[in-house]
Amino acid sequence: MEGSVQKPSYFPQYVVALIATMAAFSIGTSFGWSAPAEVKLVDHNEGRFPIGADEFAWTVAVMPLGGAIISIPVGLLVHVFGARRTLLIFVTPCAVGWAFISWAVNGGMLLFGRLLTGFSVGAFAMAVPIYLAEMASKEIRGTVGSFFQQMINLGILYAYGLAALLNTFQLSVLCGLVPVVFGVLFFFMPDSPTHLVLRINERKAVEAIKWLRGPKFDATKEVNEIRALQQHVTAAAEQQRNQSEELHPSSSDHQCQLPFDKRSSGCCCCESFTHPATIRALAIMLGLMFLLQMSGFSSLLFYSTSIFGEVQVIIDPELATIIAGAMQVPGTLMSSLVVDRVGRRMLLLASGSIMFVSFLVLGVYLLLLSRDQVDELGWLPLTTLSLYVTFYSLGFGPIPWLMLGELFSPDVKGPASSLANMTNFAMSFAMARLFPELRDAVGIGTTLIIFAGCCLLAVVFVAFLVPETNGKSLNEIQRMLAGTRSYYFKTLLTRTINWSLDNQPGISWAAIGRCMSEMKDYEIAFGRCGDAKMLRIPNVSWSPQNIL
Repeated sequence: MEGSVQKPSYFPQYVVALIATMAAFSIGTSFGWSAPAEVKLVDHNEGRFPIGADEFAWTVAVMPLGGAIISIPVGLLVHVFGARRTLLIFVTPCAVGWAFISWAVNGGMLLFGRLLTGFSVGAFAMAVPIYLAEMASKEIRGTVGSFFQQMINLGILYAYGLAALLNTFQLSVLCGLVPVVFGVLFFFMPDSPTHLVLRINERKAVEAIKWLRGPKFDATKEVNEIRALQQHVTAAAEQQRNQSEELHPSSSDHQCQLPFDKRSSGCCCCESFTHPATIRALAIMLGLMFLLQMSGFSSLLFYSTSIFGEVQVIIDPELATIIAGAMQVPGTLMSSLVVDRVGRRMLLLASGSIMFVSFLVLGVYLLLLSRDQVDELGWLPLTTLSLYVTFYSLGFGPIPWLMLGELFSPDVKGPASSLANMTNFAMSFAMARLFPELRDAVGIGTTLIIFAGCCLLAVVFVAFLVPETNGKSLNEIQRMLAGTRSYYFKTLLTRTINWSLDNQPGISWAAIGRCMSEMKDYEIAFGRCGDAKMLRIPNVSWSPQNIL
């Protein structure tokens, strides 16, 4: 009976996640608008004023530029006001931006509208994953986190589908309605429990937990877990500060002397950036965001219609664009179904590998076709690009944003996420602006081969540097990133014993204890763990109770 009382209800969390990710749907409309609009505005002159290819390239690029510019301020807003209020703040700029785009009578209005939507896209892209990670139970955090990318995909498909039926003005108006509907619905959603505990408002945190998990759920237990994570971060920051004072005593006068719960409001948050867990998490996220954009997806997204026309698909380029956009939906749906079973790393590795093969095959084919060394295969471009899009949506689309809400401790989540977000949008801006010039300079085939090489680099990066966070609480993830000896010791010992019992039925606990106690060098066993040489197994009784 006690277990049933404490089991969380998932349905309210799914509802909140769907409403929160309407902001991601709005992101999708902003990204998806440019591909059909390029053909309508540049080639067919549908707008109220003439626009050239170079001017439209700036129209495409200024949106991610706005996302990059706003990232640092949004990080501060999330840190102070929380993810929920930050999302609500940027509803108005998004709606106003779409109004400027819809009624633009010159290039300046169009650029300003895209810049405003870029500000909102940057804010939504950072705050939504944080809100989902802090709101959801760890058992469904992966599934809920994948809603973010799925709603982006649906937003892109929404824009592609409307563009096939409507003109650019009607498309822009209907895209502008999305953030308005989101703002009205999300206004009634609760703040995340983590944010409320950090703001020392445990009464509201308990109310939010019961709203999200059900009235019978043990909210006090979750509040204690969040507080334990705070205490872990507090201890790590204090230890780091004390070590710094021992090395540089004169600098102690310049350090913040407030208690940690007050410092976390913004006084000395920078101290936590020196903690090994934060440094490693930041390196992982910056690497993932950089490689995500270098994989070429943004270029394909922004210019898909013209790309399909250039690679000579067997069907109409606009229809091919819709098909490629639709292929994102089953990819992300599959990701949401398996991410909490197979883990984040496996999906990233599978995704990057297929993306590499898809771009490499298409790039080599187009290169040979341009030299008349191969017969024309009209089905190949659509097949390989659809395969690329599907597997991007399986792994590299949703997983980095899911991990953005998982890897950072609460006291640095806002500022650290803003750096990762800024990297993502800055690279998206660069890819959007430089892709047309790169394509004209070296050809579409060579460009895709370059993207394939970046996909391969992403696979190597994940294989060696990205940890598995599946099934771990936020506290456990911080211990893992910090490389604490107790965490790695327990993980290695548990896996070793489980493997031994599974593969050696006759082995006894005593034999396992003798083997472990006789080990002299743990560096090999612990792999790349920084504290490997310091580890020594104490002389204890080797029983399941003592080990696990």
